[in-house]
Amino acid sequence: MRSRKRALAAIGACILALVGCGEAPEPISTSTIVLEADGSFTQYRVEDFDSRYYQLSELDGMIRQEVQDYVSGASGAPAVAVEQVDTLEGDQNRVMVALRFADCRVYEDYMTRVDRQPRSLFYGTVGEAVAAGYEMEGALRDVKKGAEVTAQQLQKLGDRHVLIFEDALQIRCPSKVLYTGGNVRLTEAGYVDGTEGEGLKYVVIK
Repeated sequence: MRSRKRALAAIGACILALVGCGEAPEPISTSTIVLEADGSFTQYRVEDFDSRYYQLSELDGMIRQEVQDYVSGASGAPAVAVEQVDTLEGDQNRVMVALRFADCRVYEDYMTRVDRQPRSLFYGTVGEAVAAGYEMEGALRDVKKGAEVTAQQLQKLGDRHVLIFEDALQIRCPSKVLYTGGNVRLTEAGYVDGTEGEGLKYVVIK
């Protein structure tokens, strides 16, 4: 059996209709995290898939076995679940893998232990992020005015929730985006595009 890593060798694009915030959500076209207010989220990993050499059933089986092994070794309620492993309709050379995570800590642990690709992802209040050591002063800008958030303003944002990530991702948030780092942008649909910026990326939501 060929390895999962080779089977998921490159990233592509997929079209998937989602129930998101706002009216009619745009189809996903890049790797995306759809965040819920409670901190749980679905990761949509969009990748090229060479159907000449790999079987979708093989890929599906490998991913489901990885998740099952991870869940069986953890205590408490299942923290990771497979939502979908499928090719694009009409395109057998593109695949979308959707995994549901209970929270960011589970995601970081899963990526380290299963994918062996450590990833940093934080979701909590601004106050919790500062306490955890994230340097947020001077990192945020008002999405409407474009003005940099001052130290005094940052203190007043202590109870707002912030998502901090470093991967090239699009983020779909459960509520209105108020502030972002300078290395991300908002799309016309109101999604956070962090696919091009470098370093840690900050998103503060209402």
